[in-house]
Order: sequence, then structure tokens, then C-alpha cells
Amino acid sequence: MKLDPRLALGISAVVCLLAATHAGATPPPPSPSASDDLAADLARRKREAIAELGPRTDVQVVEGTFVVAAPGGRRALASALAVMRQALAAYFNGRFDKRPMRAISVYLFPAAAPYDAYCKQRDSAACISPFGFYGPSERRIVMNVAPGIGTLTHELIHPLVEADFPEAPTWINEGIASLFEHFYFSSPAEIHGAKNWRHPRLARALRSERERVHASLPTLFSLADEQFRGDQEDLNYAAARYLCQWLDENEDLWPFYRRWRDHFAEDRSGEESFRAVVGKTPAEANAEWAAWVLRL
Repeated sequence: MKLDPRLALGISAVVCLLAATHAGATPPPPSPSASDDLAADLARRKREAIAELGPRTDVQVVEGTFVVAAPGGRRALASALAVMRQALAAYFNGRFDKRPMRAISVYLFPAAAPYDAYCKQRDSAACISPFGFYGPSERRIVMNVAPGIGTLTHELIHPLVEADFPEAPTWINEGIASLFEHFYFSSPAEIHGAKNWRHPRLARALRSERERVHASLPTLFSLADEQFRGDQEDLNYAAARYLCQWLDENEDLWPFYRRWRDHFAEDRSGEESFRAVVGKTPAEANAEWAAWVLRL
């Protein structure tokens, strides 16, 4: 009987390992696990935060992956940390299934001056937003907490979507994130969005014959990522945000999100997942959604 070459190689490897062990040699160490990599990254980011922000910086790990650094100390940003913990608990409660497997740094500055100084020192340029931002290449959220905590609950969504639905188009990623710019907790593990500053832009477009076609669900579902960031970016943000709020109020947002995530290969536009959950196509639901927006 001819020995299968793959089996022969396996037997040879075992024999060599036994011989090396018998001779006193140390077997090769096992490959590092994902948990080892995460632990090392968390430790590195803690050291980095203290080196960048100073020895008085309070550093805590939240939900196992978020390295939260408060330059003003824990007491200065206690409320921000409390909101962050509650928001993440809600995000992981029947919303996002997969948690990030890599660490994310979160720098919470208590005022504009240290926030701006950090950007200028690190990037030799002003911060790209007066409120905060998420840098995906560095996996870092940087926040000026003074104007409010809504930017943090927005930016936290982006690394969660990256982990849970990495193929997600920009419009749904930003739509969900923008939903939680103005939020409320209906219970300790439940978070929802409320009407915010983006509403007037969308309402104005829905009342305009010229812009109404751009402020529609069929247009939103057809947007490529580069189109979302184009000339109508402010309107696209508003339309995506208020579609998410409408779906959330009807208890359809997370069933739609998860179905689209799980069927993205055969439903890249999301229209079939929307129809399956809502019972209508985006075109069929557009008038109902627009009327709801204008009643807010």
C-alpha cells in the first residue's frame, strides 16, 4: 500500500518533534493568539497615551477594546466616560453582533484649546472638525468634549461597523452614526436618536422641487461612497440620518441592518433587505418617510 504523501509528511514532523524533545531541545512556541495580540495592543496604547498626553492622564479600558485617555484626569471627564459605557452597552445589546478584535484609542479632551493643540502637535495641522473625529488608519477617536458628548456617541459607531459590517456603504455607516449625535436612553441598555440640527437641511430639500429628487430614498440607496462625500454631502448625511431614525422608531433599523449585513453578497444596494423588513421598496416607502420627516 502506497503511503499518502501528506500523511508521510505529518508522521515525519511528529517524529522530528519527539526526537528534539527527547534530546532536550525546546519545542517552538505556539503562535500568538488574537487575545495575546489585543493585550499587547492595549498595553502599547496605554503607554502611548501617557507619553502623548502627560503623566497625569487617566487611562481606562472600556468594553475590553477601547483605551480611553482623559488628559484632565478621571474626575474631569467622569460624565463622558459614564455616557460612553452606557452607549456601548446599548450598541452591543441586539445591535452589533461582532465586537472589535483590535484596540481603539479614545482621547477625550475637556476643552477646545488642548484638543486643537494635540492636532497641531501630532499632525502639524488644525483638527479636521471642531468637535471630534475617528481616524481609521490609526484606530483613534479624538474628541473635544466641551460642546457636548454627541460627537463621541457618533464616532464610536465607526469602529463598531468596521468590525461588524466591514462592507457597509458609507451612507448607512454615517446614517447610524449621525442618528446618535442627539440620543436618549430609554432604559439602561437601550439607545435611540432624537431630532437634531440636521433636520432643517433635509426639510428644506423635501420642500424644494429642485432638490426633492436628491432627498429621496431611491437616491440614497443608489449612492456610491464617493457620491455620498460629494457636493450634496450635508443633504446626504441628513437623509441617511433621518431614514435611520424613521426605521428605528418603527423598530426596523436593526433588523434591516443585520439582514443587509448578512446578505450583502447578493444584495449590495440593500434594497432587497429593506423590502424584506419594511414590506416596501425604498421607492414605495419614500412618500411615507418624507411626510414623517416634515411632521417632525
